[in-house]
Amino acid sequence: MLTNERENSKAWEAAELTSYMVRKHYEENDVEAVIALMDEDIIWLGAAEHEYAAGRETVASIFRQFSGQVPKCNISDEHYEVLPLSAEACLCSGRMWIATDASTQISVRVHQRITTVFRRAAGQLRCCHIHISNPYEDMVEGDVGFPIRMASQSYQYLQEQLREQREQLDARTDMLRRMSYEDALTGLYNRNKFNQAMETPLNGENICLGVACFDLNGLKRENDLRGHSVGDALIRRAAEQLRKIFDKKAYRTGGDEFVVIEDTMDEPQFRAAVQAVEKGMAEHQVSCAVGISWRGEGCNVKEQFDEADRLMYEEKRRYYSRQERDLGKQN
Repeated sequence: MLTNERENSKAWEAAELTSYMVRKHYEENDVEAVIALMDEDIIWLGAAEHEYAAGRETVASIFRQFSGQVPKCNISDEHYEVLPLSAEACLCSGRMWIATDASTQISVRVHQRITTVFRRAAGQLRCCHIHISNPYEDMVEGDVGFPIRMASQSYQYLQEQLREQREQLDARTDMLRRMSYEDALTGLYNRNKFNQAMETPLNGENICLGVACFDLNGLKRENDLRGHSVGDALIRRAAEQLRKIFDKKAYRTGGDEFVVIEDTMDEPQFRAAVQAVEKGMAEHQVSCAVGISWRGEGCNVKEQFDEADRLMYEEKRRYYSRQERDLGKQN
């Protein structure tokens, strides 16, 4: 058995040597001073998960990689406890604050923990075990053995991020869906949506169907004389009148061509609605040719589109014939 005096002396020496290694490493970055105290059979566990090595030669080679890499630090509030393990060995556990020096122009302050084991060899204490660890800084009152609250908050944060990403993905999907069916210039349905409507069988409950084709007059002349921006404004004015009366029922099928497919109105209502569109366009300086097909039975969207399209072109030919006659009279 060790006497109390010898035991206290060995404990004091182990604590002093542990403090010495800590200061040499963090304050002076003197790795050779630390290596000089290592036992041949040393085992080292660093603060990082991958930092583990055994044997003086291996551990020393790793420590030499630290040379010039550790910024100057200041150590404060050191506390050490030593536990004798045998007549020739003891365990030392310590805690201290380590903070980077102001001269480094970086700022890190951590509560560091270290455990060392020393055993006597050739009359000297040699370090055969070093374990550096950092406490869970996120552990709070009520946590036992693991930072439960931090883990819960992290899970909640991840769920919020996933929810936000899902919302962003849904928004992008909705935007792409709109882009695939919505005309960028007017906001009406585009040709893709119109083609889909042409291929979709009518609901068996439909007892009436109205199809109207609109084609603007004079768009090419506006583009040639005043530029495409003026022509685009003309198209948008026409589309706005269609949207007012036939919202979600109107399609832009070409440059200046529009189609309405309406299956909820009777014939007087449908023809009055088309006339309202024509009146609105005229009030906004938009001239158009219109063709209408309405059926109360035997509805067929393809046949009725062809009929409305033919009637529209007949009206358009009459419009340009009148233009030519008027121009001839002026000449």
